[in-house]
Amino acid sequence: MEAPKYNKSRIMKSAWSMFKAGKKVGRHVLTFGECLKEAWKNERSSYNKAMNMYNLWNLAAKQEKEKDAKRNVKVSSMAFMADTLVNYYANNRYNGD
Repeated sequence: MEAPKYNKSRIMKSAWSMFKAGKKVGRHVLTFGECLKEAWKNERSSYNKAMNMYNLWNLAAKQEKEKDAKRNVKVSSMAFMADTLVNYYANNRYNGD
């Protein structure tokens, strides 16, 4: 699997905005390093959420294709049997075995 590509520009902007705003945890004001760690954590969680949504979407699309494939098989099998069914039910009556 390929390593994820993060938007480093967005991470740095987020860290600087947290640092300039003076983000606090309790009474402790975060240092720039702590803000940077927080920004990376946020970016990873948003990436994971996006990948989960992407995987769910792919799974749903795959299941839809499988359903369509099953539907097509049933329809084509009935078309294959059309000639024999006409013989059994000629003139809207069952013509027994």
